[in-house]
This record gives sequence, C-alpha cells and structure tokens, in this order.
Amino acid sequence: MHVIIIDDTSIESCEAYCGVDWSAEENIKLAGQRITERFSDRIEVQYIDLSKSYFEKQARQWQSKIKTEHLNLPLLVINGRVRISGQFDVRMLLDSIDAEREITYKGDTNGQ
Repeated sequence: MHVIIIDDTSIESCEAYCGVDWSAEENIKLAGQRITERFSDRIEVQYIDLSKSYFEKQARQWQSKIKTEHLNLPLLVINGRVRISGQFDVRMLLDSIDAEREITYKGDTNGQ
C-alpha cells in the first residue's frame, strides 16, 4: 500500500492551530510509527511538498488535479486515490488506511 501526503508550504497557513504540519519531518515519522504499530502490512509513506517539487512530473500532475477538482490541501492519497482533501490528523490517516485495507481485502475475496 502506498500512502502520499501532499501539501504546499508556500501557501500561508493560519495563525491558530489548523491541524498537523505535515511538512515537519517528525510528524511524518510519527505517522509512520503509528502505521507500523497498527498494521503488519508494508505501507510506504511519502510526503510531497508541491512548492519544492514543482518540476517533478508527479507533483505537476497533482497540481493539475487539485486545480481542476478544487481540492483542499493537504491531501491524503492512498493507492493513487484521494481519500481526504483538507486537514486531517494521524487518527484520520490510520482510519483511512484501515478502510482501504478493508476495501482491498473484500475485493480480493470476491474475485474482483
């Protein structure tokens, strides 16, 4: 399973607490630790900062999708699908992975 957190640090954040700062390396590490604790599957976590990855093909594709679909940052993307658009925390991330695993598991057992 591949989890991507997409954000853009060039966009001004609010002055009050607005959610997890996914650009902070310690928050990505914490998310990785929680994922490892909760799931035995190999789950890769990647962080993309659109302001620093502008010339990468993957970042350009996400920028286009964000604009055309009017998505809010940060994005939680699991296996290529947007699962959360807007602020989320580690609990929400874990719940989304759990739901994705359930969908995948049901699809495998039903022969889909």
